Amino acid sequence: MCHGYNCISSRTPVIFAMPITFVASVAFTTLCLLGTADAQPHNTHNNGNENQDAAVVVTVNLQQSKSAMSSHFVGVTIDSLKLQNNWGALDFTSKKLQNLARALTPCYLRVGGTMADNTTYDIGGRHHQGRHVITTRAASGLTMTADNWRVLNEFNQKVGWDFIFDLNALKRNADGSWNPDNARQLLQFSADRNYTIAGFELGNEYDIYRGQYGTTLSPDQLARDVAALQKLLAEFPKYRDSFIVGPETAGVNPKNFRGFLAAGGAKVVRAASFHQYYFEGSDGHVSDFTSIHRMDSLASRLDDAFSQVRSLDPLLPVWLSETSSASSGGMRGVSDRFVAGFLWLDKLGMCALKGVETVLRQAFYAGHYGLINQQLNPNPDFWLTVLYKRIVSGAVFNATGRHDIRVYAACANPDSFKPGSVVVCMLNPNNYTVTFDLHQFHSQHRLRYSLTAGDHNGLVSLYMSLNGVKLQLVHDALPPLTPESAPPGLEKMAAHSYTFLVFPEAQSSICLMQ
Repeated sequence: MCHGYNCISSRTPVIFAMPITFVASVAFTTLCLLGTADAQPHNTHNNGNENQDAAVVVTVNLQQSKSAMSSHFVGVTIDSLKLQNNWGALDFTSKKLQNLARALTPCYLRVGGTMADNTTYDIGGRHHQGRHVITTRAASGLTMTADNWRVLNEFNQKVGWDFIFDLNALKRNADGSWNPDNARQLLQFSADRNYTIAGFELGNEYDIYRGQYGTTLSPDQLARDVAALQKLLAEFPKYRDSFIVGPETAGVNPKNFRGFLAAGGAKVVRAASFHQYYFEGSDGHVSDFTSIHRMDSLASRLDDAFSQVRSLDPLLPVWLSETSSASSGGMRGVSDRFVAGFLWLDKLGMCALKGVETVLRQAFYAGHYGLINQQLNPNPDFWLTVLYKRIVSGAVFNATGRHDIRVYAACANPDSFKPGSVVVCMLNPNNYTVTFDLHQFHSQHRLRYSLTAGDHNGLVSLYMSLNGVKLQLVHDALPPLTPESAPPGLEKMAAHSYTFLVFPEAQSSICLMQ
């Protein structure tokens, strides 16, 4: 969860006031284009300066890729708070839940968050608190039992997810160093049962510990603690090759983000990780979710993160390891609705273009920003995430368009489409129709995935339609997500909609080599 000055919020706007071209590619061989020829802040309604009738000319540079996405580009999180009451209503044995999870495979699942630093692992009734000298202001701590841990790990193995676990960093020794005793017990228990854990984190948003717990942790100390975690993992052959990501900061304040990396963290972690939200859930408005200004603000945050990381290590990957639209659980009645897809799809495209290796969506389950709700029914962003993973993969290309819309481009998933295919992903967050001239592909037939609100509630609809058909589970299973075949020519895009166009005959040389 993101708080204070570390957030991109309505109180602390960040403007990326320069031309932007945007591209996104995910786990497929498609092209997803973003173009913002003039990234000046403005609302998403017609301000009188746009010629709405003029076709947006989209150009994709297929000669050079900007970056490349892996199959694990998009992942999800479950908040540690859900440990309460034996995971609450989250039934990991549910066939419905397992079907939804498999639709996102391959996928990282990160279990972490604020309560990760308030959790004790009571494995088999045996746990050791160590010399715990930090007193937190949390109302109560959580206890994770062996059964809590078992059902989570069995679920990950069953659905094929790769598990990342956030360990409690606030178990400290008298000298201020991390006490690994409880974590060691958890690892021994897990190794004895052959549980696979892909990666670990140590602590959650240590840069805001003062406000949360009335204590502080220095970047140097956290770097030493993460090195101690690496030594602990080496004690277990099962986890010797498990990676660590960090520092898991609430933002990219150089003192805490770069400071951790410079203090030795960069030599230990698999990726430099931080969290990002556009605004606090209580501060948002529906119009924020379609705001080009909000979308642009992410670019400067990513540029800042990469600048800090590259000053120390030109090859260290960057992760957005907890992210959504609105923080503090989301915005009730908005961040789990159709309108949330504009910020989410734009984020995926922007992160792909900038070279972010992995984006973990807060959250897979529940909250006001979950991909699925407490009844295990998909929210619109679930369908969007599934489609993105099925359609987009590999190389990302630069694209240009017009500043009131977004266009992204990438290779299409060769598992889903003919090798060499390109996908163009277009977002129209405006209240008017936009015509697109994709002149490079003008004479080519295309496969169209047009996504619109699923009922009369429009932007705040709980449903999404694909090519006019409301998306819903069928007997607890996903329906076919089938595109419509579209003829060559101009593309007209409805107001408040987003579309994937796949061009099977693009014959991109870069995509053919994937």
